[in-house]
Order: sequence, then C-alpha cells, then structure tokens
Amino acid sequence: MFIIFVCAGLTMRSRIVRTSVSLPRDLIKELDRFVDSIKSDRSKVVQQAIRNFLSIPHKEGDVVSGSLMIVYSHDERGLEEELTDIQHRFVNFIISNIHIHLDEHRCMLTIFVKGSFKDVQSLIRSITGKKGVLMVRESLVRI
Repeated sequence: MFIIFVCAGLTMRSRIVRTSVSLPRDLIKELDRFVDSIKSDRSKVVQQAIRNFLSIPHKEGDVVSGSLMIVYSHDERGLEEELTDIQHRFVNFIISNIHIHLDEHRCMLTIFVKGSFKDVQSLIRSITGKKGVLMVRESLVRI
C-alpha cells in the first residue's frame, strides 16, 4: 500500500512540501539500513528514487539518452559483423560504443545512444534474439 498525504497550510511560495508515506515495516527497515550506510537521510533517498523513476522513458516519442549493454558469444560465427551492420543501420542516434572481452568466449558491447525511445527500442529488437546474444540490458533516461 502506498499513500501520500500533503500537509495543509503551506504557502504557494514554499519550495518544500511535507508528505507522509505509508510503507511496510520491512521495507522501511531496509531503507533505513541503506540510508545509514551512505550517511544520508530518508528524504534525500526518496527524492532521488522518485527522480529516477520519473526519468524512465514511457512513450515512443520520448527523447532518451543512455546505453545498451550486450553480452554475446565470441564463438558465434558472423555475430560480430552482424552487430556492426546493425549499428550502421542506426548510426543517426548511436553516439559511440565500447567493446570488451569478458573471457575467452564472451564479449560485452556497450552502445551509447541519444534519440527517440521508439528508435532505441527498434535497435534493441534488432539485437535481441540473435543467435549468440546472451543478454541485452538497457539503461535509458528521458531527456
């Protein structure tokens, strides 16, 4: 259950609005342990969590920036060339990329993007499901 109450009596000029949030006891205990570990306070942590949530793209027209992390099998014949060809098709919003070797058999390709959420989703669909692609993870923010 998640409930927010806004305290009455605040003027329109106030920059801070005091709220009350109802959370399960185990969640608040975990939050307090985290807050203590980073030497912060609940309000700052909750503010950051809300900002993070609100920055997540929700609509196709959203403009986003971020990265796509692809882990793939180095042993899959032709896959590296296919991933390069895919990037060339989406060159208008790919900013850069980094390729690293995880071990003898796996590589990680991180592609940095800035463009419409719809286009980035299309790029993700082009990569996901390719034989030898082990994982695709996105980290995008709405800008």
